Amino acid sequence: MIHKNHFYFLSIFFVTTPLHAAPLNKTSFETLTRPIIFNKAGLELFFIEQFNMPGYTEHILPSHFGHMAHFLHFSNTIAEPYDFVLTVFDIFHTRMKDCHWVNALSFSLLLDQLPRYIQQLCMQKEHEELTATIKDILYKRFISRFTKFSQNPMDGINTFDTFLSTMDEVINPTALEISELVTKATQKRPVADLQNIVSRFIESAVEKIVWNPHTQEDTWDSVCMLAEQITYLHTCGIIPSSKTVNHLYWSLIYRYCYFLRSTKDIINEKLFDYIKNDLAGGQQQWLDIPETEEMLTPKKEHLKYVIWECIAAIEISKSNIL
Repeated sequence: MIHKNHFYFLSIFFVTTPLHAAPLNKTSFETLTRPIIFNKAGLELFFIEQFNMPGYTEHILPSHFGHMAHFLHFSNTIAEPYDFVLTVFDIFHTRMKDCHWVNALSFSLLLDQLPRYIQQLCMQKEHEELTATIKDILYKRFISRFTKFSQNPMDGINTFDTFLSTMDEVINPTALEISELVTKATQKRPVADLQNIVSRFIESAVEKIVWNPHTQEDTWDSVCMLAEQITYLHTCGIIPSSKTVNHLYWSLIYRYCYFLRSTKDIINEKLFDYIKNDLAGGQQQWLDIPETEEMLTPKKEHLKYVIWECIAAIEISKSNIL
């Protein structure tokens, strides 16, 4: 699943902190990154002293998704975790809107954990499970009454009444139980709500990702890793729509192209050769997924255009210096 593991070890934390951001001292950092205690007092403390503080979206959330992962891990201890997980993604997605950047490595680590926490919640098996349960109920009911049927053969004037009475003993409680099952099933919120908020959360983060230009080739490895993780989330059913997946690919490509254009004076030209060689090798199949319309520029072609644009700009800059 990981494109190149050495990216994890060579990535260096790199951000551009907004000029208006308040400085963060050691005490503030320790407070804002403090682990969550899952009781009433602990949760109140988390929201008052951490989550709702301006410094949280300026300094912590963009590079630290530990609290979100902590919430998702806690959801495993809840009997009905769907609404809880939905709320977690909703509030963190809202906070994400106030972030100016997102660390690529930290976000990748979060994506790696999502299947473990929410894959089962996103699997659309309610109908199949309900049908199987109803069949099981009917089977067990009739088996439990089989002896009574066999002891009352239809040989007397009261036989039909006996038969109806026996059937009532089967049908009435069975119908009630099935009715309760159907009611509970219809009250369940569709998994599409969770899939939708997860997809929107991922897109919001991807559109703010930053890479460290000094890590050179590792930035491209990071892009490929994120694309593979998005693909895997689609395979797991967490991102159900192939169209949504393609939108996420485009968000990733656009963001990386913005990075290349913004840092072309810092990055080494070897990075461009590294990317071109990788594209020529045909390993990045996510770049070859057809667009919704034939007239649209493919992702790979757009990336190639930006690479040549950056190379041309660098050459022009060199000639002006000479």
